[in-house]
Amino acid sequence: MEVEASCWRKTRKGVLTAILAPSFYLMEWLLIAATASAFAFLKHHGMPEWQIWLLFWAANLLISGGVVLFHNRSGIDLTLMQSLRDLIDLAATRSKWTGLVLETAAFIRLLVWDGPCQLLIFFQQRLTTTGAKVGFLVASSAIQMLIWTAFYALGYAGVSELTH
Repeated sequence: MEVEASCWRKTRKGVLTAILAPSFYLMEWLLIAATASAFAFLKHHGMPEWQIWLLFWAANLLISGGVVLFHNRSGIDLTLMQSLRDLIDLAATRSKWTGLVLETAAFIRLLVWDGPCQLLIFFQQRLTTTGAKVGFLVASSAIQMLIWTAFYALGYAGVSELTH
């Protein structure tokens, strides 16, 4: 009876992951569209880029923190980062060099594109204290928002030149 219940829990988690993971990535794309629009709106109305960065950073921390809490409490690999971590760890058992290259590539991609929640979930096993995890989330969120705010500023400047 207990084996059957355990099997059901694993199946349920797998089904929820299969449903929720694509939804999570769709939400990410919608957030990119929303932040690009918000940046243009705020910049057009005279808000300095540093204030926009601060606003985006705060929002990014809230969303990322929520995703990490959901992951940790539910055990559902919504971002698929635990699965990526497991695959890279498996590759590292065969070749430490390959594992290092894959982990470095994943780190860069996660920092620039996917964001702090995925980055934290990916490296969570290596960060042993809550303080380290929070610091990692705060710092990676700040860096990502610096990159994206600069990216949006370049796009806004380019569009402004075309319209004037």
